[in-house]
Amino acid sequence: MEDGSLIGELDLGNSSSSQENLRLGGGGGSDEDIIEESPKSGRLRVANVGGSLTVLLQIALVAWGVRQLRSVLAKRRQMADAAQRAVELPFRAVDPPGYSMLTPVAVKKIVELDPVPHLLVDVRFPGAVRDAPSPFETAVSIPEGEVKAALQLSEAEWENRFPSIKKPGRSDIFVFLSTKGRRAQKAASAAADLGFNGCCVLNGGLEAYGEDVSSSEDKPLKFLSRDAVAVLLQKNDRGGEASEAGPNPVYLIDVRRHDERALFGHIRGSHHVPVEELPKALNMDSGSWEKTYHFPKFSDDDIVIFQCRTSRRATWAAQLAQDAGMGKCFVYKQGVYGWRFDPSVLPYDSYEIGDSPPEPINFEVEKLDYDAAKEELQRVGLQ
Repeated sequence: MEDGSLIGELDLGNSSSSQENLRLGGGGGSDEDIIEESPKSGRLRVANVGGSLTVLLQIALVAWGVRQLRSVLAKRRQMADAAQRAVELPFRAVDPPGYSMLTPVAVKKIVELDPVPHLLVDVRFPGAVRDAPSPFETAVSIPEGEVKAALQLSEAEWENRFPSIKKPGRSDIFVFLSTKGRRAQKAASAAADLGFNGCCVLNGGLEAYGEDVSSSEDKPLKFLSRDAVAVLLQKNDRGGEASEAGPNPVYLIDVRRHDERALFGHIRGSHHVPVEELPKALNMDSGSWEKTYHFPKFSDDDIVIFQCRTSRRATWAAQLAQDAGMGKCFVYKQGVYGWRFDPSVLPYDSYEIGDSPPEPINFEVEKLDYDAAKEELQRVGLQ
């Protein structure tokens, strides 16, 4: 080194844009740097930097920055290519029972009645949500592409993102919403793949919601009293006499939870299908239904009565069955809380999973009013 000059070498690697050796030369009082290209060496040779390492370090930082930039750009290209391939994949709707389609009336009733833990998820893009807000104030906005990741958040992460909404469980009902229903089906499919069993989609999407609700509400549900239900069940015990109950049997479907049925008893002759399973169950074929619930699946012409503790869950269940094409759906309006014909069927106050079960309520067994039951059954066309 002469006259305070400095000569340094820096290896830039073998990238195509780094196959140059830049020689900065000089000596004595030269004010001019010399740049010499050498494609074979792949090195940067620095000379005449006034005896200071500053310029050499600056060049090293520039070279390092170029490499980092190239790495970032390469990763972005890979992500863009992967996203493009995902977009190009054909959409294949999951066959039932992966998820269920709910009519607008069924969605409206689950919001109004709150019969079962549920979450409405608007999967449209944020811009679409701003331009056309959902008619459901309780709906949470999660774009379709983020649904799978959101449902895998920990409890703490979920609470941080959605502080006012409890993280849904595996058996809770999900209702996915989109403009026409297509994105909602994709989101429901993704949630079902994660093991969430209550995935549902608003049939026809938000576009069809207002009109379809108005037209469907012209078919109100029918309710039966405990006396009418008891008389129909007695006909079942005697073989379903055609003179009173018709040729088909009467099905009383208990839609309460397993713990409620086990702790507080059940009406004799009832069958058990928890309400959160019903949207999926109604899509089952007869063999799968009987294997799962241990009784034959009812047909469209059978008399089907739904009951729960009071009538909220039973009302939603009857709406689902009516939407599925069953023409003789009824709701036992008093539920087991009002069933006073059997001392083993105990009335009790409402409680949730995780709560301590309440003490049963004492009652006196009452007699069935046959005259009132006969009049009621004639009025609804079942006598």
